[in-house]
Amino acid sequence: MANSKIMRFSEANIRAYNQLVDPTLGSKISLSYLATLWQEFDLPELADQTPILVKQAFSCCRKLGFHQPYAVSLSLTDKAPFKPGKAYWTYTLVIKEENAVIARCATTLLLEDPI
Repeated sequence: MANSKIMRFSEANIRAYNQLVDPTLGSKISLSYLATLWQEFDLPELADQTPILVKQAFSCCRKLGFHQPYAVSLSLTDKAPFKPGKAYWTYTLVIKEENAVIARCATTLLLEDPI
């Protein structure tokens, strides 16, 4: 089941993020910034977990703008066993504008499998 929110990107927030990551980006909304958006969602299944980031994959169809409303959804899209008691969980963040997918970010985590 996907969690969804309407989000707008603030130029000031992007500049602050870029100062920490790569000051040469200025106010450009980078793919690495999009990867942080999943943290804006309430994920109770991760409440007692200490996930390890395994990989991230990005795709972006066009440049994102400031102060425009985007529909952002996050869902757990895959669970794959790693070894007994551990599993890879992949969350996919999708950014849409007027029902058109603008960007997608898949984040794969290694964590304790509660099953």
